[in-house]
Amino acid sequence: MAESNATQVILTDDGIRIINAQNTADNAASGVANLNDPNLMSVIEKQTQAAQYAGLTSQYNVILARAKEANISTTALTTAYTNLNTFMTAILTDTTKASDVNRDTYKSLTGAYNTALSNVQNALNDSFNTDIDNMRSSVSVASQAASSAAIVASQATSTGNNASQVASQAASVANQASADYTALSAGVKDGSVVHITTKTSIDSAVIGTAEIADAAITDAKIGNISANHIITGSIDASKVTVAKLDAGNITTGTLSTDRLNVGKLSALSANLGDVTTGSLKGVDIVANTFSTPNGSFTTDANGNVVASNLTIRGVTNLVYNASLLGGSGTNIPGWGISNNGYYSSYTLHDGVPSIGFNASTGSGVWNIFAQSKLYPLNGLTGQPYSASVWFVDDGSEAAMKYQFTLAFFDANGNRLASGYAGNTWNGNPTSQGWAYKTINNIISPSTAVYVAIQYWAYNGTGHALFSSPMLTQTAQSTGYQPDTGNVVSAGEIDGSVINGSTINGTTFNAGDIISSTYNTSRFYPTTITPAGLVATTGFNNMDGLRTEMSAGSFVTKYRAVHSSSNQYEAYDGVFSGDELALNSGFTNGIDMGFQQSVSGNQLTGQVVLSPLNGIHLWGSTQSIHFSGLQMNGTGITMNSYGNILADQGSTWWRVVDFSGKEIANFGTDVAGSNAIEFNRELDIGNFHINTGHTFTSWDKGAIHFAKGGGGAADIYAGAVNYTSLVKSSLLSVKRDVQKADTAYWAQLVNSIDLATYQYKTDDNTSHLRLSSIVDDVNVTKQWQLPDVFISRDENGRLNGVDDSVLLNATLATVQEQQKQIDQLNGHNMELEARLNKLEAKLNG
Repeated sequence: MAESNATQVILTDDGIRIINAQNTADNAASGVANLNDPNLMSVIEKQTQAAQYAGLTSQYNVILARAKEANISTTALTTAYTNLNTFMTAILTDTTKASDVNRDTYKSLTGAYNTALSNVQNALNDSFNTDIDNMRSSVSVASQAASSAAIVASQATSTGNNASQVASQAASVANQASADYTALSAGVKDGSVVHITTKTSIDSAVIGTAEIADAAITDAKIGNISANHIITGSIDASKVTVAKLDAGNITTGTLSTDRLNVGKLSALSANLGDVTTGSLKGVDIVANTFSTPNGSFTTDANGNVVASNLTIRGVTNLVYNASLLGGSGTNIPGWGISNNGYYSSYTLHDGVPSIGFNASTGSGVWNIFAQSKLYPLNGLTGQPYSASVWFVDDGSEAAMKYQFTLAFFDANGNRLASGYAGNTWNGNPTSQGWAYKTINNIISPSTAVYVAIQYWAYNGTGHALFSSPMLTQTAQSTGYQPDTGNVVSAGEIDGSVINGSTINGTTFNAGDIISSTYNTSRFYPTTITPAGLVATTGFNNMDGLRTEMSAGSFVTKYRAVHSSSNQYEAYDGVFSGDELALNSGFTNGIDMGFQQSVSGNQLTGQVVLSPLNGIHLWGSTQSIHFSGLQMNGTGITMNSYGNILADQGSTWWRVVDFSGKEIANFGTDVAGSNAIEFNRELDIGNFHINTGHTFTSWDKGAIHFAKGGGGAADIYAGAVNYTSLVKSSLLSVKRDVQKADTAYWAQLVNSIDLATYQYKTDDNTSHLRLSSIVDDVNVTKQWQLPDVFISRDENGRLNGVDDSVLLNATLATVQEQQKQIDQLNGHNMELEARLNKLEAKLNG
């Protein structure tokens, strides 16, 4: 039974400890090569190595004991451990100071120990497998044999002890007989009765058919006695030491099992019948069939299970959406992501996406960048909880720290000050492989209402990722499984109706795999995954369609199956609770697996409707169309730039108040007949235009009419009423300035034909008008007006009289006339003087 007990331990607790210790030793060996100074072991590393080496020593002692029980050589393992222990003892004597270390020697000794340990472990496994092979299909029979053999051994021990006592007494008698040897040496006649009262020795004599009747041999000593001559009576086995006992001579009696020590159960090969009592613990049972006595549970050689009542329980992952389904950017359903945390579908652990951190926390700052959804305890306090996660460092500052936290929360979702536990480790400047982090046996406080896990970063810049989180209501952390509750792996379950049951962690497929050449991913018409995703899929000769519904998200996908290029038309519709996003674009190549996202540079248009941000339009074809009461092309469209585009038959776009009064009308007809009308006072910048025919400058400043390219603009108007007319005549804005020939301009003015007239639009009350005439009717001009006085528009067409030139030409005419008046006045004065002289002579 010793071998069987050893096997039991290896398969359960010690086996787990051995694996954990082996992992610890491997981590210690790999950590040595990554130290910044290869020739120095720091205080932190020493303390870590001391803990890991204690685990290695515990592992060594367990393996050594098991190997000796199994008669497996441990010489190489003992030598390797002794060498490594000598080396490590010298280094770890003082863990408060750094020490020099020969990494090559340490690596060599560790490698030699691991190799020797692996060889012994393999030998133990081989020994175990051999034992199991021998005991297959006869475990229950072997147990009965063990019980029977123990009973027989006990009986044999009792018989041997009795024989030992009798033999001792016979020896005492023989010694007594020796003392009488001298008296009898003279000879005794046949048939005589000899009474020996003293010690007698019988040397080299033959006693034939001797009879000692009604006599007692006390303290007799018999040199040698053959057990073959003991034919009656009983021998107390406690008085006899039996070196070897032939079990073939044990024919009756009972043998107690506590007297039996069998090295291997495979040594008992007889058919010992049925085992009706007792139990088998800590062993693997390998059998062709298995059944309960009443047949309520049976398995056959093909693995088929028949049970009248079957309940299967497993460990539930309390992390909601542990597999991060539906994650994108900083949004992961069921998770709180902050402080530069993000979803990564590129860094996977066993196919599970991860949550990453790639930023700086700042000096001395703890940042929480991810927290799982709060899981209600439902009053289950005072119970153990454990957690695990896989971690990979893609390069972080050595001063940086990461922490994996198991935390409890109150009814308001606040973390309890004393209700959490964390596993903390340092960042590594070089990229590392995946590492398994655990937190075990954390008792939920009496005030706890919820439990969750958290990811933290501290004190620096780093890039690291967490994947495959597991939170369980157990005292020991377990390996990752999705948060699907219990899992049944039993092949195919056939049946028609399931009533009154809760089915957890199961994938449901409705119908058969869709029969289509485009169904390369072997989709079913409808699938429900253990993570809660409900998906429907369909294909035709034009497109593939898929709808996915998960917690907080509803997604529709359209994928074209034909294209003239490598870009295939695609549409995604995503409803995520707080917004509805409709995306148009393309996929690079045909995407019948619906794996590509219509986003990034594959996005050509987008419409987003959100209660937080309103309506967002992006793209050349995205717009809002208002059709009115009929779909007759008389509506209005607002495009992604906010521009208003009229339909071909549209006539007006109006702004109307609550009472129906028109505030503004924008003519939208193609002909341009409908004007733009404002029926209220209008403020434009500093100008105010009201319904009283007034154009007002609010700041009382001048109003300027300017051309877009610079300079003043022309103004066309009817009668202009003004209090002052000012013409800009600054020398600073003029060039080629020369004194005018007033006689020339006076001549031009005098050549003008003046006319009286009325405009065709004047009525009978209009006054008579007087001005020069711009003859725009006759080829041979009927009315004389020098061209210098005529104004033309920007196209060179006759526009009217340039009064500015005409006014200044009139001024030149006045100046010229003034000159003539002055000359006439001088002449008159001369004539008057001559006349005065003539009158004086006549009167003289």
